Amino acid sequence: MDSWLVAYDICDPKRLRKVAQTCEDFGCRRQYSVFLCRLSATDIVRLKSRLYDLLKMDEDQVLFIPLCPRCAAQIDSLGRPVEPHDARDVVIVT
Repeated sequence: MDSWLVAYDICDPKRLRKVAQTCEDFGCRRQYSVFLCRLSATDIVRLKSRLYDLLKMDEDQVLFIPLCPRCAAQIDSLGRPVEPHDARDVVIVT
């Protein structure tokens, strides 16, 4: 399983809620529009497919940023503490 940072910018509030709910099925929310996901190759395809059906391609954007294990372990923050990326298992809901 690989770590991915998934971030989105969705214009419509209704689509925004659906995209957020979909991302919650695959990872842990880190900020309002940012998720840290541990995904297999099959899971990343499944996530992209579900999001593709929700997005308006000329208005919305979702970024998929791969993180190497070393980079994922070095995530840091100011303010609220960051939970280590391996701290809990993620259940994939399909």
